[in-house]
Amino acid sequence: MNFESLLNSQERGSNARILGLSAADNPYADSDAEGRHEDERNVLYEAWAFGWEMEDTVRRIDTGIYGFLRVEAALAGLSAPRT
Repeated sequence: MNFESLLNSQERGSNARILGLSAADNPYADSDAEGRHEDERNVLYEAWAFGWEMEDTVRRIDTGIYGFLRVEAALAGLSAPRT
């Protein structure tokens, strides 16, 4: 396993959150996930969960693009887009 694998797993977790999957949908939770060794699976599990949590945090504190659009809309006197 390399650094790129960790980043890929984080990105997959983030994308899963964007698509509406829950944290419990982590594909590395299964002990036989893609035939990986337990240590490698645990590291990828944590990376996926980290990506999911980061995306979830951004969405909860409104620092993403949608928060920016709300501020811009408010300044322009427009109704804000709904998320």
